[in-house]
Amino acid sequence: MAMAMSKKTGGNSIVLLLSLVYLLWLPHVTSLSFDYNFSNLTTPDAINYTGDATAAGDRIDLTRDANWSTGWVSNGQPLRLWDDSTGMVASFTSNFTFAIKANSSPQGDGMAFFVRPYNWSLPPQDSREGFLGLVNNPNNSANTYFPPTVGVEFDTNRNMWDPTNTVNHVGVDVNSITSAVYTALPDGCFNGTMSAWVKYDASSKNLSVTLGFNDLPQLGLYNVSATVDLVKDAGLPHDVAVGFSGATRNLTERH
Repeated sequence: MAMAMSKKTGGNSIVLLLSLVYLLWLPHVTSLSFDYNFSNLTTPDAINYTGDATAAGDRIDLTRDANWSTGWVSNGQPLRLWDDSTGMVASFTSNFTFAIKANSSPQGDGMAFFVRPYNWSLPPQDSREGFLGLVNNPNNSANTYFPPTVGVEFDTNRNMWDPTNTVNHVGVDVNSITSAVYTALPDGCFNGTMSAWVKYDASSKNLSVTLGFNDLPQLGLYNVSATVDLVKDAGLPHDVAVGFSGATRNLTERH
């Protein structure tokens, strides 16, 4: 179950995140579940904050209300994604509610849900603006390492690598900021409170996403899904981190 309350500070909606992540092991693997409540900050060591991400009472701010801001938040302990003795991969579901408040028009740039190596302590370098804090900027020659990353992006601004038929979209990213698959969304929809459901079925290798707009229920639900082997295709290791990233440029919004 995921829920959030919308608050305003200085006239700007502040993001509230509550994510419930289950790793459900297939047969031959010990059954485990993990519950990370990102709005219950009584155990701060269970959550890693990097960049501009901060705990603010009963909420988490991924980015500052400023240009060129990037932030990340993830679980404080590794999650075992697959078992090397059996080769079995975990299925998982994640439900979360979040808010984006546009402070400019156009706005930028969006946020993402990610799964990445846990032991990679450094966040993506030079990953502001359209890179959403998700991946390294491949155009920067100083970036020589590109760790395996699977993400679900909630993109609020069109970049040169984004779909040309829409400004806003929800997409599945596999080791690239260019979405492998995406669903176009109505312009201006990323301004309010939203809920998302991310599910990975290891048996079918299907990663599916459902997005709903709490403040605009008339928009209905939007879905996108991709077939991806998290180990063979994406290259994710045994132990992973699950979390959120967000970024701005010279256009701003609150995450």
